[in-house]
Amino acid sequence: MNLHIEGRRWFQRTYGNTYHSVRIWIDGKQVCTLPYQYGYGEQWLQTALDWLREQKLIPQGQNYGTYYLREMLGGTYSCIDVTRQGDL
Repeated sequence: MNLHIEGRRWFQRTYGNTYHSVRIWIDGKQVCTLPYQYGYGEQWLQTALDWLREQKLIPQGQNYGTYYLREMLGGTYSCIDVTRQGDL
């Protein structure tokens, strides 16, 4: 399985909140776009791994994180910070 996860983060200056959205590609095909939700830092990555687990694409009961994604799944990931909510 060739896996790539793309995150997008947006900082809402008015209230100081951070939101993210996630897109997941498997074997070069986009399989999921998760709508934006609250979460800062690398929460976008956890959101993606939770979705993969719910879809039974990765085993249950594993310790998930960047190491698991890179070394066990051979996946890649990236995240960009966007300036407008509409870019999520």
